[in-house]
Amino acid sequence: MYVFLYALVGKVFGIGTTGVWVLTALNVGFVALQLALLPVLSERLGLGVAPGALAAVFGAVVQPYRVLVGWESLFVGALLVVLCVSTLSNFRNPGGWWRSLLLGLLWGVAILANPECVLLLFVWAHVAAMENSPEMLLRARRAMLVVVAGAALACLPWFIRNHQQFHSVFFVRDNFGLELFTSNNSCARPTMLENLLSGCHVLTHPNGNPYIAAEVAEKGEIRFNQEMLRRAVSWISSNPRAFAWLTARRFLRFWFPYLGSYRYSIPMGILTVLSFAGLVWMYREKRNAALLLASTLLVYPVVHYLVQFEARYRYPIFWATLLPAAYLIVKILPRGRKAGRANSSPVKEENELMPV
Repeated sequence: MYVFLYALVGKVFGIGTTGVWVLTALNVGFVALQLALLPVLSERLGLGVAPGALAAVFGAVVQPYRVLVGWESLFVGALLVVLCVSTLSNFRNPGGWWRSLLLGLLWGVAILANPECVLLLFVWAHVAAMENSPEMLLRARRAMLVVVAGAALACLPWFIRNHQQFHSVFFVRDNFGLELFTSNNSCARPTMLENLLSGCHVLTHPNGNPYIAAEVAEKGEIRFNQEMLRRAVSWISSNPRAFAWLTARRFLRFWFPYLGSYRYSIPMGILTVLSFAGLVWMYREKRNAALLLASTLLVYPVVHYLVQFEARYRYPIFWATLLPAAYLIVKILPRGRKAGRANSSPVKEENELMPV
């Protein structure tokens, strides 16, 4: 979907300076939409408006995002926040089938932008409906069928196109085998930047290697990616310790990425640690909210532990880090003030009763 948007901008505004500025403005708008909706999402989760407003402030001040007009990360992030707000409303109080159908179509757009979104569709719908009455739960299940149908309907033209083009059926994209092999081999390192600098990426990926590109052209994408998948699985099976070490380092880079400057990395690292503590606190007071945010942080990144890491992979779910971190701070600050007043009040009362 982002490729479609990118092409549309190029068609209307050209591929020169004007087109680049329009794409940049759109991506800045995607970030702004995420931050603007955080107070709404926070309120829908039962946390109050304050944590969402503070989370938006964190996002605006720390600015952990880079505007990369060639990638869909910020577009996906905006879609996910919109979908989170909409999914909560739809499954807590299921309405007419048309509303579920529209929600499903929007989920289809998100899936076509990034296939990982399909995991969140099922997880969020389940969490949103957990506390429903038996009657409302039945309506939520019916709504889920309509949402899934809407998402499938939105994806169907692309699936038909893939079958006509490649004579094969696969889910949105077919390049997982290549990415898995490029990220797991004898010269692989945890991040794409390291692999580019070391030359490993050129040795394993058709983008920079004309011989591999010719192999793709000769064999076709489907067969080529299937072979790469077999080679990757074979290397992983033969080198379990090396694979585990690579995965562990990719896991660490995902949660504590270097964003080009410690000006961004240190604040985001602190907010990430605070978010884990915030989720624990939130679970004690707002269980469903904690489950929804924790499931986002747990489910969405799974594939990124298996492939070489880039900082932009974290962009779509930064908001799910900012919100629990802000929740923790909002909860701590009033308690500190109350404790201070409690400690000072006996002295004040004693002084007031002391004769002059």
